[in-house]
Amino acid sequence: MAHWPTRYTRLDRLFNRFSRLRPGEGRSVLAFFTYALLMMVSYYILKTIREPLLLTNSSAEMKSYAYATVALLLLFIVPLYGLVFRHTGKQQLTRYVTGFFLLNLAVFYLLGRAGVDIGFAYYVWVGIFSVMITAQFWAFAADSYNVKSGKRLFPVIMIGATLGGLAAPSLSGALFPTLGPWNLMLAAMVLLALTLWCVAWARQAVPPGSGPEPGRPDAPDHGGLLGGFSLVFSDRYLLLVALLIVLLNWVNTTGEYILAELVVQHAAGLEGAGSDSVRAEFIAGFYGNFFFTVNLLTLLLQVFLVARVIRWIGVRGAILVLPVVTVLGYGLVAFLPVFSLIRVVKILENSSDYSLMNTARHALYLPLSAAKKYEGKTAIEAFFWRFGDLGQAGMIYAGIHWFAFGIPQFAALNAALSLFWLWVAWQAGRHYGERQDRLVQADLPRLHHRPRDRHAPPGQPFEFSLSPETFPDPGEGDVLTFTARVADGGDLPGWLEFFPETLTFKGKTPGSAGPETVVIVRATDFDGAWAEGRLVIRHATYG
Repeated sequence: MAHWPTRYTRLDRLFNRFSRLRPGEGRSVLAFFTYALLMMVSYYILKTIREPLLLTNSSAEMKSYAYATVALLLLFIVPLYGLVFRHTGKQQLTRYVTGFFLLNLAVFYLLGRAGVDIGFAYYVWVGIFSVMITAQFWAFAADSYNVKSGKRLFPVIMIGATLGGLAAPSLSGALFPTLGPWNLMLAAMVLLALTLWCVAWARQAVPPGSGPEPGRPDAPDHGGLLGGFSLVFSDRYLLLVALLIVLLNWVNTTGEYILAELVVQHAAGLEGAGSDSVRAEFIAGFYGNFFFTVNLLTLLLQVFLVARVIRWIGVRGAILVLPVVTVLGYGLVAFLPVFSLIRVVKILENSSDYSLMNTARHALYLPLSAAKKYEGKTAIEAFFWRFGDLGQAGMIYAGIHWFAFGIPQFAALNAALSLFWLWVAWQAGRHYGERQDRLVQADLPRLHHRPRDRHAPPGQPFEFSLSPETFPDPGEGDVLTFTARVADGGDLPGWLEFFPETLTFKGKTPGSAGPETVVIVRATDFDGAWAEGRLVIRHATYG
């Protein structure tokens, strides 16, 4: 068993408001939280810059070519990443990847300042950077925690990423007219450079018992010449996760097309819609309100619900929630293709995607070897994610130009894709459970030493603590929560206090307490399993 700190720190108590932590884990959560926040703010600043840099001197058509170029380049980058992974340590790899992108940014900055048109190249680079840097971060996080710790702590770490993603677009948009693209690029470089310091801090802050399991399969399995692609196609579980990611992006982007079409149709039906300015004003106002609502709901779900949902139904159940939402949502839209309905469906879909699904899909890599976390995850989150874009684009093109599909037909196709996605998620969840069970030995809470009877005579203050051996330390990465109640199931009387951190009881017995008070102390693990002990506090005086 791991040796844990016995007291919660202030950081532990702070983050315990959002999930269950063991003593000492707050520092590591803060490190990864900060890392995620800095990374996402840097990314969204760079993303904001790319639109004016490309579109000022080019047409919107160039964006389509840029997306195709990103997918093509990733075919070469993923195997190259695998080669670097096999010849360096994990912390060094994370630093090398970040340092490489910082060097790229320095080159873009110097060329841009010199008046060189970097619009297209920079747009392609941001597309690669976005998928590589986030995949690298979550691979590093998954490799730093064991399965049980990751399930508990990833929802809290994701709050940092969510806050960064929500704050940065508005901030960079407001600062762009004042600072311009090059000063904003410098600011993003500084923030990204700070994440280099977070790498060592985050890894060293993980306490004993929260890190990778001793039995984790760290055998030298790797992707060979094709890098992560070989790992994905040779492992059924990784292939299912890759297919899940393709369908997730495919369904979401098809939904964005359906929403955009209905927004345009609604704008065309407005009074005075013959004016371009009227339509543009409505569309801008709608999307401003839409993004605000999605972002607000995403934050609320991430802070208050995600950790609880994963505790209640596990990672296996969490990855089923979003496809169920889209099956029902797009099924309704197929029969009732109205503007107000698709708006509600997309708000629910996007907020669930950016919160619960985003957290759960990164947790899918927790029970894997290091090679599959780094090489396999990078291939999936980079190339296969972009492949979903290509699939959606092909379906929309064929539906419009070959079959003359309208909104109901595209919604029905999305519902059908969501059904397939639901089946894939079910299969991926089953494989996840099997791998987790092989890696993590079940160590259910149990009563090791029955609490001995205590004496608390009337009128006298008392304080005592149960032995730490009353309930043995749970398995690696798990955490026990302690509660106390009277034997009939009611709350403790007002004169008796219980402090779960130290299993301490304190109070002053009143004269009306009766001969004894029977207390049931329960220990519950993160998955809901529990054990109980019976404590008798006798109030009769000695003699």
